[in-house]
Amino acid sequence: MDAALTAALKNIADGKPAAFYLVVGDEFLVRQSADALCHALIAEKDRGLNMIRIDASAGAAEIAGELGTVPMFRGRKAVVVEGAEALAEEKDAEAELSRARELWAAPGGKRQRDATRRLLTLVRPSGWEAADVALGQKGAASASKWKKEIGAAPTEEDRGWLQELAAYAAEKRIVAPPADVERLVAAVESAPPGNVLVLCASELSARDPLARLAEKRGVALSCKVQRRGREIGTLELEPLVKEVLDPLGKRLSGDAMQLLKERVGDHARALQHELAKLADYSGDRATITGDDVMQVVERYQEAEFFALGNAVAEGNLGAALKLLDAEMARAKNPTSVALPFLGGIAGAVRRLLMDAARVEAIPGAAREMSYNTFQANVFPAVAEDCRARGQKAPNPYGSYLSMQRARKRGRARLAKALAACARADVALKSGADPRRAVESLLAEVCL
Repeated sequence: MDAALTAALKNIADGKPAAFYLVVGDEFLVRQSADALCHALIAEKDRGLNMIRIDASAGAAEIAGELGTVPMFRGRKAVVVEGAEALAEEKDAEAELSRARELWAAPGGKRQRDATRRLLTLVRPSGWEAADVALGQKGAASASKWKKEIGAAPTEEDRGWLQELAAYAAEKRIVAPPADVERLVAAVESAPPGNVLVLCASELSARDPLARLAEKRGVALSCKVQRRGREIGTLELEPLVKEVLDPLGKRLSGDAMQLLKERVGDHARALQHELAKLADYSGDRATITGDDVMQVVERYQEAEFFALGNAVAEGNLGAALKLLDAEMARAKNPTSVALPFLGGIAGAVRRLLMDAARVEAIPGAAREMSYNTFQANVFPAVAEDCRARGQKAPNPYGSYLSMQRARKRGRARLAKALAACARADVALKSGADPRRAVESLLAEVCL
């Protein structure tokens, strides 16, 4: 368990909880840490009524209202907010549009209200209403207007769900929640004693009011797999391994740990799943060996996903298909390969989209230049942008190559590629043929 989380849990056990916890990072680790905080804050018998889960798309005002309400039973109350990046003052329009698309496509229509509020929040600063987002309908905004005013352009494939969402918003009378983050900040400072806010986000700028509030009145937790260097062996998986295996009375041998790093990399959710499989496979033995890992764990191999990222960035369909063939040849279950492989494709496209946004935002970055010119005139602005987002500055030459690729591909094409990734994800989770789905996606993304 992370030292910061351990300290936070100890303070709760000692009767000194913070009023506000900001948990940022890998979705699986964020959820795990938030659950640990809530279980420490609220007794199991009271969680049904004293622990409130809410999506950030509900808006700052509704969250503030929940935080300001006394609990049903005496004692503490926890308000857990998921997807808190939606509350950020500086939004990634491409990521927000993609997230709304994913929520709308959730099984059974269970997240349609969240999708609607999230999308309407994204377009509100431009004065748009529900009818404006119904791409393709009379009077609705065109894709070019989306790009100009919102910063993200939907594709032709988005017409259907955007029109459905607009009709749903009108029928249910859903509007964007008030943009009043300052009210939420004030609610934290004036909440009834014992009421605690737990915000969960994938990313939040260090300049955001909520991030500053965490530094002032709360606890900020970073939930990412750490590494001491660039090599796979420097991944610090030990805390997560210990957390999963200790309750089961199991441990990993040294060679098993190294093999697990090589095969799974820093995929936290996959690691937890593979450890559970290994614990079952090892039976009565307390030690999980390297042979166990060889027999049970399929290869996610970080090096190959790095090669995949390069192939996607360069638009090299042949290289990407060869990597897919190699992964499928080793797989016992094609779907178990297809989903993480899709994650590698989507990750590469997201990185290119971020660099495409930087190309547009940084003066002089849109023209061709030598590496020395880039390093002297453009990279300082890239490093500053990363610091503002709470990220480490990238390798200068790697950033140079990535921004060159992003400039050649263009933001509009990359946005379409990310939309294709979302559709492929839905298809795979709906039973589509894994190989065919990923091959079709690679053809669309690389060409």
